[in-house]
Formats: sequence, C-alpha cells, structure tokens
Amino acid sequence: MSADRLQRVQTLYNDALALEPQDRAAFLDGACGGDNDLRKEIESLLAYQHQAETYLDKPAFEVAAQSMADEGTEVLVDRMLGRYQLLSMIGRGGMGDIYCAVDSRLNRLVAVKTLPFYMASDQQRVKRFEQEARAIAVLNHPNICILHDAGFDDGLHYLVFEYLVGEPLSSHLSREEEQSLSQAMDYATQIADALAYAHELGIIHLDLKPSNIMLMRSGVKLLDFGIAELREPHAPTLSPVLEVKSEPRGRQPGTLGYMAPEQLEGGATDARTDIFAFGAVLYEIFTRRRAFPHQPETVSALSDKTPAPISVSRPGVPSSLDTLVARCLAVEPSDRWQSMSEVLSQCTEIRAALSDGSIQIR
Repeated sequence: MSADRLQRVQTLYNDALALEPQDRAAFLDGACGGDNDLRKEIESLLAYQHQAETYLDKPAFEVAAQSMADEGTEVLVDRMLGRYQLLSMIGRGGMGDIYCAVDSRLNRLVAVKTLPFYMASDQQRVKRFEQEARAIAVLNHPNICILHDAGFDDGLHYLVFEYLVGEPLSSHLSREEEQSLSQAMDYATQIADALAYAHELGIIHLDLKPSNIMLMRSGVKLLDFGIAELREPHAPTLSPVLEVKSEPRGRQPGTLGYMAPEQLEGGATDARTDIFAFGAVLYEIFTRRRAFPHQPETVSALSDKTPAPISVSRPGVPSSLDTLVARCLAVEPSDRWQSMSEVLSQCTEIRAALSDGSIQIR
C-alpha cells in the first residue's frame, strides 16, 4: 500500500472511530465511494477495535500501520488458519511474516507467524521453522514470549504466539532520553535470566539483539528463536557450557554487530555465543551506541575494535559493569564467562548495589 493510501486509511479510520457505531456505515458510504477494498480495510480495523483496546492498549490502526505501508507484498488479511483469523500484517522478516490475528475459539488477539508460500519448498527454511517451534515450546518463563499453538493449513506452516504490547528495545534506545542506571540494569538482568533459563533447557538463541527484545509494562520479553540451536530439547540437566557442534560452512545466520567470532567463522557454537551477544546488547543499553558500530565481518576486524568502557560515556557506572561487559565480549570463548548463570549472578549483584545505594548513581 502506498504512503498516500495508508494516510487515507488512517484519516478515515480515525474519523469513523469518532462517530457513534450506528453512524459509521453511512459515513463510509460517502467517504469510500465505490472503493470496496478501502472500506473493507477500515471496517476490519473498526471491528476489532474493542479487542485491540482490551489486549493491546493501543488503537488497531497502530497495530496494522506498518504492514499496510509495505507496498507490493503478499498479505493474508482476513484469511483463516485453523481457528485463527488474520487481521493485519505487523512484521516481516527473513524467517516469516507476523500477523495480528484473533483466536475465534477463545476470542483473544494473538500473533501468528507464517512461513510464506515461496519458502514452503525450501526444506532448510521449513526445518528452521519447525525447529523454532520445538525450541520455544519447551520454554515457560516470564521473560520469554509464549508459544500457544502450531499448525499447517492450506499449504501454510504457522506458529501462534501471545500478543505483546510494548516497544522493541531497539526503538527505545533510538530515542534521546536516557533511562537511569538502575532501570537499565533491571532490563539487563531480566534478559540474562531468560537466557540462563533457555540454556538450562539446551536452547541457544543465536540472534540476540535489541529488536528481538520487547519492553512491556510487565517487564522484558525475549523474542524470535528462529535460528536457535537445540542440544537436547527435553534434557533434564545440562553441563554449564552447552556445546552444539556444527560443520564449518562460512558465516552462520545471525546479525552482524552482535555475532560472536565463532559464529562469524561458521564454527561450533555454545552458550558463550549468546554471552557475547548479551555483552553487545548490554553495552548498547547503557551507552545507546553499538559496541561494534561498523559491523565487523571477520574475527580480525572484531579483535581490532574493542569498545571503550561504558564508564567513559556514563560517569557513575560501577567498574564491575565494565568488567562484566568486557568479559562477555572477549574474542576467545574460553576468556568469556562460561555460563549465563554466572552472568546472571553478576547482573543481580550490580542491580542490587544500584538499588540499595551502595553504588552512586549519576
């Protein structure tokens, strides 16, 4: 949808929303003329406005705006997948499309991730999609997005997640205002807790970054296990370092700027791979700058770009935080913290010290 049409939809939606429900049909008769598609888009948003306010705390238009602005893309709005009616596209990525949908049985909003038709014949993508379902299905943690359901309908693989109301950490960090050290440390501790829990169940995220972390009123939520590795999904106990062997095959999937050296080289990954990414995210939370802004693509380039300590740009930051981040970002896995449980312990201690005043906050 073009930007002009998106603006027209938003204007008419807002105008219709301001009217009494019984007056909206007559208004749309005149405003939309013979443009049935335009009217259908607005009516769809109006029809689910009540659910949007109940579950999302935001207008339905805001939920759909990004997808409707994505001109020329195939969307499945109004389609039923199992018992889920797709309302609007809210995201598109390399591993699937995300829709806001309504669960017709439970009458609640959910997020449905679909594997597009053009990917359905790619066995590697299908395998990754199914692996994401297996990975997140075993996770039950307050700081990890919940998987409700999974299915296959009319040629489409889909996953059904809880619908989250909040703001991606990436958007939060792009704004100028700076949160307190204690608030930033609270975010960090919740992320560390989620990762430590996942690692205990044999799941390594491998794509930790600010855009995969949602800030909500209830706390942080970790998202998108699309390239996660599973060691033993149902293993009751695991060693402190989760080794997931992989044959060298060039750079593995992930996001430059957050990938550990072994990921860049296509080597074996383990819990310490996520620890490196956590260090990069932690650095960004406190400085609002990337630890590796030039996105190094080789290990040698990574070694030459050690970020300055956080305390250089944020006076009052405890030396223990600089030490925590520096060790997370060590090039050699053996020089990093050896488990997320260790990292979580460090985060918890720093957060407690910031909260009780034993560390001076600027």
